[in-house]
Amino acid sequence: MVVQEILALVAIELILRLLRLGLSVFINMSVNQCDMLNGISYAGHFLDMDYEKLEDGTVRDLQQKVSRNVRANSFIYEDMGKVMTGLFQLIGYSWLIFSLHPLILLLVALVIVSNYFLSLRSEKNKYSVQPQKASLERKSEYLFRVMTDFSFAKEVRINRASVWLSGKAEEVLGKYSSEVKGYYRKEATVKLISAFVDAIQLLLLYGYAAWQAVLGQITVGNFSVYVGAVLNFSGAFASLAEGAAHIRFLSDYVEEYREYIKLATPSGRGKQMVRVSGQEERHVIEFRNVSFRYPNTERMVLKNVSLTISDGEKLAVVGRNGAGKSTFIKLLCRLYEPTEGKILYNGTDISTICYADYVRLLSVVFQDYRLFAFSVKDNMILNQEYDAQKAEEAIRKSGLQKKVGALPLGIDTSVGKEFDENGIEFSGGEGQKLVMARAYYRDAPIVILDEPTAALDAASESEIYMHFKEIMGDRTAIFISHRLASARFCDNVAVFDDGRLVEYGTHETLMKRNGLYEEMFRRQAEYYRG
Repeated sequence: MVVQEILALVAIELILRLLRLGLSVFINMSVNQCDMLNGISYAGHFLDMDYEKLEDGTVRDLQQKVSRNVRANSFIYEDMGKVMTGLFQLIGYSWLIFSLHPLILLLVALVIVSNYFLSLRSEKNKYSVQPQKASLERKSEYLFRVMTDFSFAKEVRINRASVWLSGKAEEVLGKYSSEVKGYYRKEATVKLISAFVDAIQLLLLYGYAAWQAVLGQITVGNFSVYVGAVLNFSGAFASLAEGAAHIRFLSDYVEEYREYIKLATPSGRGKQMVRVSGQEERHVIEFRNVSFRYPNTERMVLKNVSLTISDGEKLAVVGRNGAGKSTFIKLLCRLYEPTEGKILYNGTDISTICYADYVRLLSVVFQDYRLFAFSVKDNMILNQEYDAQKAEEAIRKSGLQKKVGALPLGIDTSVGKEFDENGIEFSGGEGQKLVMARAYYRDAPIVILDEPTAALDAASESEIYMHFKEIMGDRTAIFISHRLASARFCDNVAVFDDGRLVEYGTHETLMKRNGLYEEMFRRQAEYYRG
């Protein structure tokens, strides 16, 4: 009878260890995948969020809290594992009894040595996969940063690159999963061997206890068994309680995440929107009595602006710092909606036009542009189909042909070293030329250039000015620059001051008017003359 009980105990212990092993492997694999999936999901919602919400302090606070707890869903796997393991141990140890003997020290020593070598093997497996994991984790962190970094927000939204970036992230996730799968298989094998070594130890222990019971010498052993059972029972109970308490704590995070998802839903989703093709015969923009103040502020930064930009017109937008030029462009790009008035495209309120259709009308170079750590080609085309002839033409127009021609892989050379240690760092002027190439490649009917020559040398800047109309062709172009010499190559000049459109006309007309534009132009000319 005693022998049967001991064999039953060995079977139960083996089952418990195998269950814990299975849970451990499943949890480790699930946690790693869940971490990356949660990160991509969080970043994806950020990419979809309306731009104006990104500057809202309340939204940014919530975003920060959610980003800190983005691993919370992964912890649920770990905590459920603790709860399940605790339950198994409670069942097993509640009646576990066995006896001990001094000869067991030798058996324990042998098991410790075997487990030591198994641990070395486990560490070797872990070390062997670290270089691949580190590289992929670094790429994943970079993509996560790009997808959630405010400074990339305009580029992503205007170029509709959210799906493209999400695809890049999913590609890295796939490679990561492939790399760690082999590691976890090896790790499971090592742990399985360790589990069987421990099981053999227990079999011998329990066999010895049965032999002692037959001889009637089990009193001391019984005492040890009860002590061990109590300790294991306490440990199992503590693990179960810790896991259950943490699961309860995570429910608060789930509510915050739901609120974040609700905020991340674009405001126009679900509405019936006007469709445009970009192939219309004309492309006319009209600002009609537009005023604007930023969210949660009182001061109007644009005041009753009315302006019509004709099809094919080249318009220079100038003014002192803080005059409202950049805000004018943000409204035109639909990063914000006017507080008062309307902006019309061919007579249609742009707020009623499908956003994806509308931004396809625009090629934009922002003053605070960003380059992505992908190839020169990827930086130029973003989410568009690649056309070698268009790419060559865009590079020529931007003045990058010599730079690209000298690169080791040409247009396929990586920008920066985040994804490729052989990548090339671009200077400020070279980076500005690359985003100019991006705008040319996009080939949209309306081009917006916000300080496009700020980082260029004098020769490159002069080249753009001299061939500005030729490069733009029949496209509508809005050119913002502090360097008023650029206005001479435009059809008209819009002068902003303190949020108002104070002057409008050709360069020659405004110079004769002796107003703000003439004053600014004269002072700047004196500065260049020395």
